[in-house]
Amino acid sequence: MKISFDKFQALWLGQEELRVRQLECGIALRVACLDTMCDDTKVSDFVLQPLAYLHDVTSLAEVERKLAVGTGVNKPPNFFAALDDFTNGYTLVFDENDNCISVDTRTEVGRSIAEPPTSMVMRGPREGFVENLKVNLTLLRKRLKTPNFKTVNITVGKYTNTAVCVCYIDSIADKHIVDEIVQRLQSVKIDGVLDSSYLARYLDTDKTFLFRRIGSTEKPDIAVGKMLEGRLAIIVDGSPMVLTVPYLFVEDMQSPGDYYENSVMTTLSRILRLTSVIASVLLPALYVCLQVYNYQIIPLRFLITVLNASEAIPFSPMTEMLLVLIVFDILREANLRMPSAVGISLSLVGAIVLGDAAVKAGLLGAPAVMIGALSGIGLFTMPDNTLILSLLRLFVTFVAGVMGLFGVILATLAILVYLASMQQYRTPFLAPFAPDIPDDRQDALSQAPVPSMTQRPRSIPNKNRNRRD
Repeated sequence: MKISFDKFQALWLGQEELRVRQLECGIALRVACLDTMCDDTKVSDFVLQPLAYLHDVTSLAEVERKLAVGTGVNKPPNFFAALDDFTNGYTLVFDENDNCISVDTRTEVGRSIAEPPTSMVMRGPREGFVENLKVNLTLLRKRLKTPNFKTVNITVGKYTNTAVCVCYIDSIADKHIVDEIVQRLQSVKIDGVLDSSYLARYLDTDKTFLFRRIGSTEKPDIAVGKMLEGRLAIIVDGSPMVLTVPYLFVEDMQSPGDYYENSVMTTLSRILRLTSVIASVLLPALYVCLQVYNYQIIPLRFLITVLNASEAIPFSPMTEMLLVLIVFDILREANLRMPSAVGISLSLVGAIVLGDAAVKAGLLGAPAVMIGALSGIGLFTMPDNTLILSLLRLFVTFVAGVMGLFGVILATLAILVYLASMQQYRTPFLAPFAPDIPDDRQDALSQAPVPSMTQRPRSIPNKNRNRRD
């Protein structure tokens, strides 16, 4: 569609934020910008003042050449490109023949770079992504000073026109994966994209019900580390969460500070996280099935203690445990949605008062409350999957109450088979354990010293496996 100033002005007629100036510098010029999206100082310094000093100009092309102070001056190829520039904070300059150039005068509004609240570390960089795409791209570029760092820019959203940037290292990332990701993003049809999590749903090829399949991080160093293994980073304007693809389940056991600590301590920490998650999911179920079906396995003294504590409870062991787990889940949800100053008090007082009152009233047994609390705490060692693991915990506990220990084993095997069957972007979700890839275990549950990591993971598609080239 041909660029027309009259059509452009009619589209924004009645909008108070529209600013239009008419200038004469040899030819008649009209300057248009959005007051809310443009920086007044940049409009004055990069557009109005230079135009005021121009004389005897014969064409808009000459104006474009002489606006050298502008950091970004370009010529939109069509009406939609000009409209996209305009809504993103560019100032448009029209001549009397409806030729147009756009000058970058975008305002820099947003919070400053700080340590992300979800990824705090004892050692290592403390910079975190913000809601500005340009700033986030700069944080990656600062760490990847190489021409092999490539970006693909896409606009998604019918009304939001959200800028999306796909970042990768050209000499490492698999080109087929890059093309597939770009095609998926270009095919997204949606009214608006308000956060990167919107696009994560479209990038998930299998639309899995359980477990997230698209990684996310708020730390630039973590994003760069994943890109150096062959992954792609996807930045969405307006979101501090940068998506990473492909994604492995073992990444949930890794912490941002793992790579800045001793490898032995890191390995012990990861084993502890995995053990706590498994215990959190299975401990309530084992308590139920051992108390109902397999009580002969419990040591006699411990069995007597449990029976004495729960003999007056009016509920069955399964109902009692499910009730405890649901109450703790409700407290967690309330804590997340309350103001921070109130939330901490609510969670502590609620858990202590409710637990103590329920035990004294004879509604719940002390062992069930203790196991429910331990299980709830253990889930937070894998914080991104807390809700999913909580759901699995309820499912396994219900199966344990119906089928006993045999049901717990069957439920566990069903979950493992489900995880092992998941694959996305030619990457098995449970790699390097299913399938077994011994070379990739150097940075899975255990972590090898950094100097010994000479090869990139086989489970992540990449063009160059040697880290030393």
